[in-house]
Amino acid sequence: MRGSAMLTTLPIMSLRRLRAWAVLCLLAALLLYGICFLDTVLAGHSVTDTDPFPYASADAVRYELRGMRYLYQGSLLTGPHLGYPLVLSVLAVNTALLWGARSWGAPVKQMLHVSVAALLVTLGLGWPMLAIAQKQHNTLLSRSPQHGASVRASPAVLHVRQCVKRQTEGPCLHATTLNFPNPTAWGLAGLLLTGLAGLQRRGTHPVRVSRPA
Repeated sequence: MRGSAMLTTLPIMSLRRLRAWAVLCLLAALLLYGICFLDTVLAGHSVTDTDPFPYASADAVRYELRGMRYLYQGSLLTGPHLGYPLVLSVLAVNTALLWGARSWGAPVKQMLHVSVAALLVTLGLGWPMLAIAQKQHNTLLSRSPQHGASVRASPAVLHVRQCVKRQTEGPCLHATTLNFPNPTAWGLAGLLLTGLAGLQRRGTHPVRVSRPA
């Protein structure tokens, strides 16, 4: 009788666990977005006079797997900003857990496929793209440094604007802007899609096994 009861409730228990897991993925994506936004909102800028370089703006960048760093005259200005490695770590752990739970059936396998794809894109394409962004941004920042530059970051975009011609004691007359996608957003989107994959309605439903009379 006990074995029959376990057989009866297991499909529904698995479905509930799956839905809870999917909801956790969605909540984690939203929470991580907030953390990454706060982490990057002041990236590349000193905003107090107590910093080693008061009110300075970065003149060089480093975009690495260990996080993003903004430099001023060769010294660290802000960072490391850890949104990218944090999101990668969450994706990797979630993928490993989904792999371990793949025996739960097709819905978990679907979540696993989405999570693996997100991890491959975020790491496999994101890491080389960060190297290109670092090179291009540093090249731009090295042009006409006396005219001033503006750097900005968000979970979605890495931005540099370099003034290349400025009126004497006046406004910038010509500036070059260069934006690159921040692969952190790719990982967040992948985590979100993983959760949505677990919440998809499917044609099959858990069936309770009838006990013998």
